[in-house]
Amino acid sequence: MIDSPNRMITLLCSGNSMGVYIPAIQIKYQCRRQGVPVEVCVLENVYLDQVRSKIPATRTAFHNHFQLAKKSAQFARDVGNALDPMKTERLLNAWKEERRIRFVAFTGFWIPLLEAYREMMDPTPLEVELLRMDAGDSVSYEIYGERCNAFKNIRFFSAEHNCILREFPITDLPPVPFKQRDAGIVVHGGGWGIGNYREAMTRLAAYRDRVAVLAFSPEEINPHKKITHYMHDPQWQPWLTDEDGQHGFPPLAVVEHGEDLTYYNRYHYPPLFDVIRNAKAIVSKPGGYSLFESFAAATPIVFLEPFAKHEAVNASFWIGHGFGIWFERWAEDNFSNRSLEPLYRNLLLAKEIEFPGGRYDATENDGKV
Repeated sequence: MIDSPNRMITLLCSGNSMGVYIPAIQIKYQCRRQGVPVEVCVLENVYLDQVRSKIPATRTAFHNHFQLAKKSAQFARDVGNALDPMKTERLLNAWKEERRIRFVAFTGFWIPLLEAYREMMDPTPLEVELLRMDAGDSVSYEIYGERCNAFKNIRFFSAEHNCILREFPITDLPPVPFKQRDAGIVVHGGGWGIGNYREAMTRLAAYRDRVAVLAFSPEEINPHKKITHYMHDPQWQPWLTDEDGQHGFPPLAVVEHGEDLTYYNRYHYPPLFDVIRNAKAIVSKPGGYSLFESFAAATPIVFLEPFAKHEAVNASFWIGHGFGIWFERWAEDNFSNRSLEPLYRNLLLAKEIEFPGGRYDATENDGKV
């Protein structure tokens, strides 16, 4: 029947955070493995050109000035002024022409577009899931308040009830036993390289034999016998597609002093996850996606200063469950494995629990909590 709704799943993400971009790419592969048609839409592709062109400079400013990045979270607002009316109209009309009704959003900033599209499709109902990637409410959902309730909200962690509701799929690979892992500690500042991770790297190198750092740019890399530097391709942008017209994970390279960088990638999960699986701990600000990586790999998180209120909630939630520790608290133990191994064991035990929502599957629509 020509008027039947399209069962394709449209994944709505953004490049303003790797924590809402990378999960969308993973769900894309989940759908494809199950033979479900899927498309990724990146919000910046409907931005005004002059707005999008400023994003790299903003990213650099936030990297260089953590306090500026924190202030931006406090004053976050609806992105309506950043949207190009013609691009937005073309996108919504294309969806309507194809009669798309199934959407999974990874950030609340898509809510105004979903509301407009719902009106266009009325009386045909939409199937929309808003994925809450943090233990609390991230800024992108908080600013829309009760408007979020018009759609199905999917939470993975509940700070309010202090429980894990469901697991996010990263890989089927089992956790590496703690004693078989190398002595490495993975240090990063999230996708935009923000926070005090560089100071943490320097302190750790005085105590640990191996530190793996995700560098933001070549300029911040200084060769050190204890530090292995990784770097994402600086030419890659989340709103751009590859030669096949697809959105993928950011390519990664191991930085070898004096040698050209060779970037590589993975199909089902971001390549840095291989390093995380074999590390004793992640040292990072408390981003929501870091919680998913920690749980999937059973790798504890040592938390640096949060970027925003929802990240502080993430850290409190993870530490409360015995999966993480604050950096300064770990420093009191001279960055020893004694503080990390119990956290690893707690993560292993938690992975044996069957959570109410099971393992998230975008291809299902079963009304679980």
